Amino acid sequence: MPEIAPSPDFGANIDKKLTERSMVLQAWGSYGILWPVVHQQLGVDPDAGNGWIRVVPQIPAGQQRISGHNIRVGTGAVSVTAVESGQTITVTASGPLKMTIGAVLPTGASVKSATLNGKPVQPEVVRTTRGLEATVPGSGNLTLVLAY
Repeated sequence: MPEIAPSPDFGANIDKKLTERSMVLQAWGSYGILWPVVHQQLGVDPDAGNGWIRVVPQIPAGQQRISGHNIRVGTGAVSVTAVESGQTITVTASGPLKMTIGAVLPTGASVKSATLNGKPVQPEVVRTTRGLEATVPGSGNLTLVLAY
């Protein structure tokens, strides 16, 4: 959103003439696209002040893959990819913060097995308004594979 937030390419709104400034409709229009994709589908939920981030994607019905890269969080960036194949969801994520990584399972599914970076793990499974979320803690470059 460089037209709203200061950036090297745009500068600060306050330094521009009134007729050259961006407006609230641009901000809300961008927010209306960014929030559903980054937060709801990719499941990126930062708590950068406490050094944590949750990455719990929900692959929309009819899609097998969703991905977002270089998502700015604090002074760093997060990348996430979720792929559903057969009865497996693979989530890869990387970022500078301690992380909770997981996925929202399809309706009616339950976790049969899970691995984090190739090692068996026992995910925490919680029913939320998004559905059944299976998550594990980690940090760095993570790959979580959930079989259901």
